[in-house]
Amino acid sequence: MSHETFDLSPDQAAVFQAVSQLESSADGPGHLPQIAREAGVGPERARQVLDELTRELGLVIAMDDPRNPDEGPFYRVQSLR
Repeated sequence: MSHETFDLSPDQAAVFQAVSQLESSADGPGHLPQIAREAGVGPERARQVLDELTRELGLVIAMDDPRNPDEGPFYRVQSLR
């Protein structure tokens, strides 16, 4: 198993923490609006940061939500393998 160290910007750290907190809450993984609120950033900035965390850093994954397809994907912390 490999562990990498990432230097996250303040927004990246806040969004990553929001994803993690929402995922471990009783309501389960969060969608973009919930993550933006929890992180204290606007929805557009949250979308940009989620893109960075998923595509560039591989720390978060986006998953289709079959129960609420109109809300878009929900986000989870990527597990290490």
